[in-house]
Amino acid sequence: MKRFIIITALLFLFNCSNKAQQRYPQGYFRNPLDIPMQLAANFGELRTDHFHMGLDIRTQSRENLPVHAAADGYVSRVKIEKYGYGHAIYITHPNGYTTLYAHLNSFYPALEKYLRDKQYKDQSWEQDFELPANLFPVTKGQFIANSGNTGGSQGPHLHFEIRDTKTGNNLNPLLFGMPLQDNIPPIIYGLYWYDRRYSAYTVLPQPISIIKTNGVYTTTVPVIKLGSPMVSLGLRMEDMNNASSFKFGVYHAALYVDDALQFEFKINDFLYPASRYVNAGMDYKRWVVNKQGIQYLFRLPGNKLSIFTPLDSDGNISLSDEQTHKIKIVLSDEKQNTSTISFSVKYDAASQKNYSIPANATVCDANSLNNIKTAGASIHFDENAFYDALPLNVYETASAITKQVSPAIHIGDYTIPVHDDYNVMIKASPLNSTLKNKVVMELKSGLSTTVKKGLWQNDWIISSFDELGDVRLLIDDAPPVIVPVSWKDGAVFIGQKTLTVKCTDDVSSIASFTAMLDGNWLMFAKKSDYFTYTFDEHCPAGKHELTITAMDVAGNATIETYTFTKQ
Repeated sequence: MKRFIIITALLFLFNCSNKAQQRYPQGYFRNPLDIPMQLAANFGELRTDHFHMGLDIRTQSRENLPVHAAADGYVSRVKIEKYGYGHAIYITHPNGYTTLYAHLNSFYPALEKYLRDKQYKDQSWEQDFELPANLFPVTKGQFIANSGNTGGSQGPHLHFEIRDTKTGNNLNPLLFGMPLQDNIPPIIYGLYWYDRRYSAYTVLPQPISIIKTNGVYTTTVPVIKLGSPMVSLGLRMEDMNNASSFKFGVYHAALYVDDALQFEFKINDFLYPASRYVNAGMDYKRWVVNKQGIQYLFRLPGNKLSIFTPLDSDGNISLSDEQTHKIKIVLSDEKQNTSTISFSVKYDAASQKNYSIPANATVCDANSLNNIKTAGASIHFDENAFYDALPLNVYETASAITKQVSPAIHIGDYTIPVHDDYNVMIKASPLNSTLKNKVVMELKSGLSTTVKKGLWQNDWIISSFDELGDVRLLIDDAPPVIVPVSWKDGAVFIGQKTLTVKCTDDVSSIASFTAMLDGNWLMFAKKSDYFTYTFDEHCPAGKHELTITAMDVAGNATIETYTFTKQ
């Protein structure tokens, strides 16, 4: 009888655990492609400024593979954009979920016609609109689109997401039993500790040597002596599956201190905008400088992502008692393949290193308003700007070039992440009204450059950015340059499928692009600096006049007129 009770209890616990793991419908959604599923990226993979929020399904380096509805439902939204998803379809399903299919080349005929008619009616290639349930119903397995390489894609693939229709939260598709073989546990490449007496942006990660023997990870010495009474840990880790040699993000990590759960995350179930908190969940400087992803096993004060447990723990480990403490870290994927590393730590005062704040730095706190002023600038950070307290160095240097009409304002360093946009107000050199209309604000942050128009307030101009770096005011009075790609004025097109022009600007970027064919609006698709028209019924055989207008951020416009003959 006692044995029966024990077995029954174990079965109950197993079923509860199994139900917890299987709380999403299993097998409801099919592979949206007809080829075996292979991934180029998984849900939760680290990216700059976001977790990857779906599956990147490989298309054998080809475009225009048929894409199928993963389940019954209806097309509820269509999005066309230059970057991001490119061409995307959203399908809402009756079981409370919505699937998304992105980087597509084209849609199935009825939807494609509806889209093109709307684009020409709106005279806008970019679109983002919702659709009623009765307009485009689909059945599981129905052809809905051709795969492609549009938007922010760097190569042919299909981006696939599953979302909770009610909340809009992105969900991990691999928790829905997608057909992907995986019996490979996560891989640990490096173990690090941080001195949490200081900001995560003040101290560098300190490596702890590890080894792997017969599939088991351990440290090279059993007790690690750490030079701080308050520490936290980080891991450089990745996951794999049987279908490809690609490396992926780790779904689940748990930290135990003296056998008690200290910190845990499962990367699942949060809104796309919250994905920017990825910058708070990893060593951001190591990521942007070396492209190494050290993920924190602790939560910074300004990290509000809802994937952590226990809710009242930040994951920091107190060693002030100078006793030896047992540490165990468990990693697992969606198939419950598990890797573990165990060791012990203790505080070693003799190896402690103390740091000082730079004399000219301003200490900015997480979860607080922070305002900094210089002679020629005023910078405002809201309470969600920073993930951890940090010393921020802000200073000015004199104008460097003729087009520069303000000091350069050096705001911290591009290796420090910012969550919310912050405002920058800069005083310009004396300018007449004509030149004031041509002023733009430029931010250089590492290798990236962002240019915005800004708003004038007397002799000051204000704009906002979401990265730190060097900000200055520039005169942008040169119009964009329009260059035909692989054709020229007066060309004769015989069997030509597309017509492309490249538009660039020396200071800012292309803010608007318009093409008119014989006086009628003509639709060009956009990718990077290239604008492409695909020949269709809007350009019949004969001689035509094409007028292209490109305008930059400052409002400078270039108008070019070409003639060509289509045979």
